[in-house]
Amino acid sequence: MIDFIKRIEKTIGLSIKVFFLTSVIVILFGIYVANLIYGDTSLKIVNRLESERLMLIDEIAILKEENAILHKRYLEWEDVNQ
Repeated sequence: MIDFIKRIEKTIGLSIKVFFLTSVIVILFGIYVANLIYGDTSLKIVNRLESERLMLIDEIAILKEENAILHKRYLEWEDVNQ
């Protein structure tokens, strides 16, 4: 068994412990990247939030215009009633 492990270590150029530790780190990093791409913080959600932000900016501009018109009507009404 020990000879088999030594042959494997010689073949891969690393000790078994280092090989497995590196493998675990690579797997965990892969899971992390997959979670970034496909998880709750994915690019789809970022894009959806960006489009929602742009829609809200447009809505704010429309409401500001409407507010200005209503404010003007209010001031004209105040002038007539004085």
